[in-house]
Amino acid sequence: MRSTLIAGALALAVFAAGLRWGAMVAGGADSYGYISQAGLWQQGRLVVHQDIVRPSPWPDAGETWSPLGYRPSPHQRDALVPLYPPGLPLLMALAQTVCGFCGAFLVVPLCGALTVALTFAFGRRVFGGAGVALWGASLVGTSPVFLYQLMNAMSDVPVTAFCTLALTLAVMRRPLASGLAMSVAIAIRPNLAPLALIIAAWLWKDAWRFALGVLPAAAGIMWLNGVLYESPFVSGYGTAGDLYSLSHLGTNVRQFATWIGEIETPVVALAAVYLAAPRLFPPPKMPRARALVGGSMAAVTLSYLFYRPFDAWWYLRFLLPMWPLLMLATAASVDALVRRLPRAGYAISMTAIVALLAYRGIQTASRRSVFDLGLGERRYIDVARFVRDHTEPQAVFFSVQHSGSLRLYADRLTLKFDVLDPLWLDRAVEFLRSNGRHPYFVLDGGEVDAFRQRFGSVSRAGSLDWPPLATLGSVVSIYDPIARASGTPLAVASTHGERSVLACDRPQSWPPVLRMK
Repeated sequence: MRSTLIAGALALAVFAAGLRWGAMVAGGADSYGYISQAGLWQQGRLVVHQDIVRPSPWPDAGETWSPLGYRPSPHQRDALVPLYPPGLPLLMALAQTVCGFCGAFLVVPLCGALTVALTFAFGRRVFGGAGVALWGASLVGTSPVFLYQLMNAMSDVPVTAFCTLALTLAVMRRPLASGLAMSVAIAIRPNLAPLALIIAAWLWKDAWRFALGVLPAAAGIMWLNGVLYESPFVSGYGTAGDLYSLSHLGTNVRQFATWIGEIETPVVALAAVYLAAPRLFPPPKMPRARALVGGSMAAVTLSYLFYRPFDAWWYLRFLLPMWPLLMLATAASVDALVRRLPRAGYAISMTAIVALLAYRGIQTASRRSVFDLGLGERRYIDVARFVRDHTEPQAVFFSVQHSGSLRLYADRLTLKFDVLDPLWLDRAVEFLRSNGRHPYFVLDGGEVDAFRQRFGSVSRAGSLDWPPLATLGSVVSIYDPIARASGTPLAVASTHGERSVLACDRPQSWPPVLRMK
């Protein structure tokens, strides 16, 4: 009972941390893409028509008018469709029907708490006691990569929660419910479907009941792909060949191994002891437990070993669905080793080791600015407020990083400059001006240099050789290529003091979520 209460308190602490330090903003590609798609689901449409596409004379106009998280429809020239799978947006839409717009930002903290609680529940059933289950749940809840994703309105924590739920229901011998949970996980992240094969094989006598639960997601994803993209076998990201390649294996193995060692410490390598040396452990409470744990971890890992690599430590998030199993196996291995000590020192030693690892995880997260993510994302709101208050409703904003947030929070049309032909910048500016649409450039961080490199040698406007209209510190610059006014730039007001759920700014209208004309 005591361990259960502690696990419950840890889950509540994770939920509170997500609310306290999480980014309650639909800012970059992922958060804007998921949250805006939730609004489209509430409207009952996923295809958004944009009247401005057809008259735009430059090449690939549809691409330029598609904000982050969206792509041109392959079926309709003047329409755009979302990139991301529907699972998380549907969960967000459900939360919004209960709690309003800000309900979307409750999904990830809730799923974070659920992940910790389910890690404990799974561990208690499979790993032979509440002690190892509690240690494993503690390591998950204090993992730097888990905490990083807890602060973002992205799919990693929700898919981890539902994968862990599917595994927990499987070991509880509830195959249909397990299949339904896996169905949600697949709807969130379809390329984790191999995990369903592992669970089905483990439930081999009841595999057909499990398959009945998984079927809705498999059929629904294929149907939606056929409606939105080229075929049932093409996702918003493209074909499997666009994402996977044997050539990615070496890079991914090296990066994942390095990041795990740096972020989670080499201690997690002890998880291999649980799988490779069963004689060191008490007999498992459940038949074929190691096959389920090892097979599930392998399925998640193989889903990303050949995936297109990214060079940032927090892309360990791809492997997050196996974190509950990894941390439980680590805790079980540490427990088996510590049990070789005198009985009197076991509890103290085990508690000290887990506490040290948990403390180190939180410190690593803090050093890597995990608890500052919510404040950093406030810039999307700050810039949108300025744009809303200081520019014309028919203005158009050349941007990339803010191409979604300006549509949502400022109700302004955006044009992605990174896919605009460099020879067309001046003509695009003139086209918009002559049609009564004042163009502006909104550039975030390194986008200023990227803009100059892309357009500076072939365009007058691309040189950015005049002062910006406004700046947000040294982070965001807003340029007016028509006025090219000189003088001191206006300062964009900062709201960095606003935190937690109080920092969730509601759009002026919800839905619609995309400015279309």
